[in-house]
Amino acid sequence: MERLAEEAATLFPDARTLVLSSDFPGGTERLRRELEQIERGAFDLVIGTQLVAKGHNFPLLTLVGVVDSDLGLGTGDPRAAERTFQLLAQVTGRAGRGDKPGRALLQTYQPEHPVIRALLSGDAEQFYAQEIALRERAGLPPFGRLAALIISAKDASLAESHARALARTAHHLPPTPHYRVAALGGLPQQGEISVLGPAEAPISLVRGRYRYRLLVKAPRKADLQGFLRDLLAAAPPERGGVRVQVDVDPQSFF
Repeated sequence: MERLAEEAATLFPDARTLVLSSDFPGGTERLRRELEQIERGAFDLVIGTQLVAKGHNFPLLTLVGVVDSDLGLGTGDPRAAERTFQLLAQVTGRAGRGDKPGRALLQTYQPEHPVIRALLSGDAEQFYAQEIALRERAGLPPFGRLAALIISAKDASLAESHARALARTAHHLPPTPHYRVAALGGLPQQGEISVLGPAEAPISLVRGRYRYRLLVKAPRKADLQGFLRDLLAAAPPERGGVRVQVDVDPQSFF
């Protein structure tokens, strides 16, 4: 945002500009005051994070621009398309809510992506119908289940090697009456649990710990909890400060 603010100051030196972010000091009281000022028209240009999209009413706002609008589509989150569509629909909907017509501009490297095309057409029902069909074919929620295993350590190679060992253990678990694991390197058969990864987590370093991720995809009828219990019981010991965190039905993929 700082770079955008610098460019805006150069291009529009006389504009009353506000940079809006929940990370700035002052807390909720400062944010409340600034949002009220925007609603009254105290600023000509507002540069903000996703915070700007969250249901606020700015009746004098007539133009919205989104930089890197498709950035969220590359996170590896199975819900990325849905979440990006919701966010962009919200933020573009801020323009033209008063008496004057509004316009929204999206910067994208993927103009043919279903999310961008749905926003341009305004056909939300068609987008969600396509998204549901894709999830059903892929066995993703709500038609299947997911679990994330985050392996972290202060040494990146230690975290990666433990994640790889954990993946090998998963693929060699014997079948049970309640689940079967797809063979390493093979395509999963119907009803089998898939173990994907490891891969470096999108946010690969948090508080000095390097993070790798395994993603477990299971049919709804499979015993996902039983598989996870068996995997952790058979896993190599966590040495050198390695930690393994399990997130069933994860809401975040970072």
